[in-house]
Amino acid sequence: MALLCTLGMHRPAPDETWNKGWYFTTCRSCGADMIRTGSGRWRVPKGRKVVWKPRTPRGRKPGDTGTD
Repeated sequence: MALLCTLGMHRPAPDETWNKGWYFTTCRSCGADMIRTGSGRWRVPKGRKVVWKPRTPRGRKPGDTGTD
């Protein structure tokens, strides 16, 4: 883990994901999950876990297997 990460100075990766008013990404250096609100700073959530789910391809609904 990078020294800056141990000091709480994580660097957000550029591939952020937006969901219901929150932005999610990982730290470029250590891979820790990071969150922020639309107007806030990036931070690593304390006592919380970000659950990443695979993205649903456009045109499909979650749970749709694509076989008819």
